[in-house]
Amino acid sequence: MDVIFDIDLVHTAKILELDRLVVIRFKYHQIINFIKENQETPSATIEKVFDCHREEDYQPNYQVSLSNLTDSPLISHGWQKAPNLLKLESKKIIKNYPFSPQNKDLFDLNSLQSVLLIPLLIKKENSPYKLPVLGFLILQKYHSKQWQIAEIETFKWIGKQISTTIVTQQTVAKVQSLVDERTSQLKTSLDVQAKLSNKLRFHLEELRRLNKIKDEFIASLSDALKTPLSNLRMGIKMLNVVNKNKNLQKYINILQDECEKEINLVNNLLALQQLQSNQLEIEQKKINIKPILDDLYNQFSQELHYRGIQLEINYDLDFIYTDANSINLILKELIYNATKFSVINSTISLILIVNRQQENYQITITNLGIEITAEDQKNIFQPFYQGSKIDNATNSGTGLGLALVKSLVENLQGNIKVSSLISANGEDFLNSFTLTFPQKVHEVF
Repeated sequence: MDVIFDIDLVHTAKILELDRLVVIRFKYHQIINFIKENQETPSATIEKVFDCHREEDYQPNYQVSLSNLTDSPLISHGWQKAPNLLKLESKKIIKNYPFSPQNKDLFDLNSLQSVLLIPLLIKKENSPYKLPVLGFLILQKYHSKQWQIAEIETFKWIGKQISTTIVTQQTVAKVQSLVDERTSQLKTSLDVQAKLSNKLRFHLEELRRLNKIKDEFIASLSDALKTPLSNLRMGIKMLNVVNKNKNLQKYINILQDECEKEINLVNNLLALQQLQSNQLEIEQKKINIKPILDDLYNQFSQELHYRGIQLEINYDLDFIYTDANSINLILKELIYNATKFSVINSTISLILIVNRQQENYQITITNLGIEITAEDQKNIFQPFYQGSKIDNATNSGTGLGLALVKSLVENLQGNIKVSSLISANGEDFLNSFTLTFPQKVHEVF
């Protein structure tokens, strides 16, 4: 487990007053055919990878213990119920599951009265079959407890992040084995990636439910992540320089993409926090918008071209009154958002027009993609909100970019509106984000 993420698990256990929090993962003894329905519990080793107790002041226990899945009726039942969670809220119900001596490292048999088992799953889109179970996040209380929906949702997301961590670490291990065959320098760089990758992502969903943890986490981000992520970026660049293996290159590209996403997340999160605490400095003045728009076009057009998407930018004035850094970040996030959800062979358009009578200017970014429902339009600018029709884990992001956009727009005394209308083809939707900003006529026109 990731040390920083373990600290957040401890914070969460304290806040929710859990008596014990355990993370286990399975090592299957043979390949499991998850296509079969209602199959018997497989032969697997249970590996405890994280453990903390209230009675030990939640000090993490990193001692690995092993047992067999078939020796634990409770965990076996949880495996059968997956992808649904297993919730037992009284000692009377728990007694229906006999405990073997091998369970003593996972449960306090004398004290346990309420337990929640969250399955750690490998997400597969639109799969009709049972999802592969990586392990469980086990929450324990030593008195009867009714688990609240907010608590369950929080830990379901944490379980998702732990699953992502396990899969990522397994993938990195495969890449590492290839690197070891080449040079020790490549091995060192991938070791750094294995330690740093996904740290920020683990924290983001906790921010959604636990404001207290959010404040503590953001306070520690600035210096703790920027430097190591910059080092990671440099290490990946070195990999690109020395690598001669075409098979390895695709893995290096994955590392590079994920590193840039992490850096972007850090910058966005810190900017949002600064906006919310009124610490972000802005300097509104007359600026030439053309260089900013040209840079955005150069940044996105080539990637979009490979995906069969065109980027069109039109504007009827050269100078606007705004903060250059803020408007650049706003437009970058909106184009990036449109890029993720545009259908192939379509166009993303950015139009800037001025209204001299009302002394304002508007920027509209439009793309052709999935519908933004009325409910989503109400919530789309909320931090960490995921659209109801977003079922692609790669495209879903963190739900932070549009929240940052709205905060930046309002910080510039502007407003933002979203619309989603059925297109002429009757299948896709024209989605538009319209920004309106005041324009200083006597200083610009």
